[in-house]
Amino acid sequence: MNGFSLGAYSSEVHVAIVRAKWFALLVALGWIAFPFVLASLLHPGDVINLHHVLQGEAKQKILTSQQMVVGFVEALITLGVLLLLQLVGIVLFYRHAQVQGARIATPAIWPLAVLLPGVIGNALWFVFTRQFDASGFVIGLAPMAITFFAERLCEQLGRDFVYGPRLAALH
Repeated sequence: MNGFSLGAYSSEVHVAIVRAKWFALLVALGWIAFPFVLASLLHPGDVINLHHVLQGEAKQKILTSQQMVVGFVEALITLGVLLLLQLVGIVLFYRHAQVQGARIATPAIWPLAVLLPGVIGNALWFVFTRQFDASGFVIGLAPMAITFFAERLCEQLGRDFVYGPRLAALH
């Protein structure tokens, strides 16, 4: 019987994180940044006001439609760059988490993407604001979907690239 063991999964994740070092941190930071960037698509005025704050000016209460379009496009470009960085980070994570000549410790990391921004982030939002936000809940779970599909992409299309030609035959 092939059952799931939480202890075995956590030890494989720990080994993979130790081997991948900075790439695990890169992926985790992407999980944390992704909901904020995704939420800025819904509120492009926040992007424009961020520009004002960074330039030392006061936030504007009224924004033109052109400024809103610019904020949306900037958020969309940022989201695309973040998605690319997440894909590269996940590929590098799996590439560095491998063990030569032994069972490869490459556990699925999408459950961690559910836990970190999805469960913990949404719980913190609920505790501090005392209200449930359905769109915020979905945005908090979005890193899990991105990580899940990036893992499937790594497993299906990039097996040789991720694991190298010697280890790709083992999977």
